[in-house]
Amino acid sequence: MLNRLLALAGKEFIQIRRDKRTLAMMIVLPLLWLVLFGYAFSFDVKEVKVVVIDNSGSPTGALVAKAFREYDRSRVVTLADSSEAGIRAAMYRGDVQMGIIIPPGYAETESSPPMKVILDGSDLFAAQTGTRMIQKALEPVQDEVKAQMQAKAKADLAGRIAEQFQKVKGALLAQVPAPVMAQLGGKLAALQPPADALAFTPPAVPQLVPQVETLYNPDLKSANVMIPGLLGLVVMFMAILMTVLGIVREREHGTLEQLVVTPITPFELMLGKLIPPFVIAAMDFALVYLLGIDLFNLTFAGNFPLFVGLSMLLLFTTLGLGLLLSTVAQNQQQAMQLAMFTIFPQILVSGLIFPLISLPKWVQYIAYLLPFTHYVPIARGMFIKGQGLDQLLVPSLVLAFYAVAALVLASVRFRKRLA
Repeated sequence: MLNRLLALAGKEFIQIRRDKRTLAMMIVLPLLWLVLFGYAFSFDVKEVKVVVIDNSGSPTGALVAKAFREYDRSRVVTLADSSEAGIRAAMYRGDVQMGIIIPPGYAETESSPPMKVILDGSDLFAAQTGTRMIQKALEPVQDEVKAQMQAKAKADLAGRIAEQFQKVKGALLAQVPAPVMAQLGGKLAALQPPADALAFTPPAVPQLVPQVETLYNPDLKSANVMIPGLLGLVVMFMAILMTVLGIVREREHGTLEQLVVTPITPFELMLGKLIPPFVIAAMDFALVYLLGIDLFNLTFAGNFPLFVGLSMLLLFTTLGLGLLLSTVAQNQQQAMQLAMFTIFPQILVSGLIFPLISLPKWVQYIAYLLPFTHYVPIARGMFIKGQGLDQLLVPSLVLAFYAVAALVLASVRFRKRLA
């Protein structure tokens, strides 16, 4: 029995060794996940694009502005329009994630207007980092303002006491004979208390509590930033998987060769294979959109026909990728492996789950080579901010290029494979 088991296991190992694609995925994939999850992926945003506008003209306002500008996670951005309206416009374009506005006379009196902080809620992790930054940046400033006010109050009190003491001392010395005036003056001077020995009630320190406004996603809900990208994820997953499995299954069963010998042309065969995944992916897109709007109370802020059109670019790209993978895979197992190997890296490094800016530079370079990375800002920008094509022109053009390139390359290879 043991010999038979060992012989069977040996046969399986030989088959695995001969299947180069499966063997490569078995070795490369665990190492890739180890490196990415251990080193690259992080929810922590290392830098927040910040605009600081200091209109205070006060020492406290200058301290606050300096604290935010020099904070280790601030990437200071300079705007041509240094106003609240300029910050809002830059935030709509995606150039700024956090705006600090310090009003005139800030913290000079108890009735002084508060500092205003504006956050971009569509960039969820940057907004959360910005919220933590407010407290951490203001804590040392609050302590320094307290120390300065107490030192000033103590110095003022000591000055008033010294002034009053000199008046009393002068009055006393004026009433004594001249021979004892010098001796008495020295003894009276020793009675003046030093400033450090003064006990006094410290003044009330103004609390540096800002007025925070979060745009586009006031409650910082994760669903608001995940659902738009999920629409593209559904399209990509269904289109690639159905296309590659449908064609490889035909080849495995031998029916693809039977179709080739019929009067149908290779172009018609390819188009016929692509129509069902296209229709089903479009239906899933509509279903997720309607349920997302209904279940999570989302509001689409942009141009819906334009959004559908740009989503179709992703659909055409993924159909082309599925068709291309079908020309490589030898069986359904390989087709599934290649599909997962194509889909999951795009999900992980596209910015859908992990902030793209928090990834190492070399991972970001790889991410920008993948189509889904360019769809995520389109979906979020149109869904949450209502951005138009003028703000999303670059990712739209990149996605259009991928759509054309993927379909052309896949169709050429598909026809050669049928020839």
